Amino acid sequence: MAQSFFEATTEQKRMATIGRGMMDYSEEYGKIHGLKGVTDNGLRTLNDLSHVGNALTHYGAPFGTGRNDFSEADMELISKFMQKKVDIERK
Repeated sequence: MAQSFFEATTEQKRMATIGRGMMDYSEEYGKIHGLKGVTDNGLRTLNDLSHVGNALTHYGAPFGTGRNDFSEADMELISKFMQKKVDIERK
């Protein structure tokens, strides 16, 4: 069966899954660990996880994001998230 133009590829589905995981981690972090003591940089990291995760859910879609839309910092954050090495700075 031929793939439709609007059907997501395996890579797009994988990127979307990673992106949703990043957004979920950011959303649930405060409920699990609490936000007391999280520094401004820690909050920035959580916001970046949500932002980059959202961009990944649109990866490769028509009018969505592509490889060039991600900075080196974004790529590093994705890599750290996938390795479970994201550090949320606390006081």
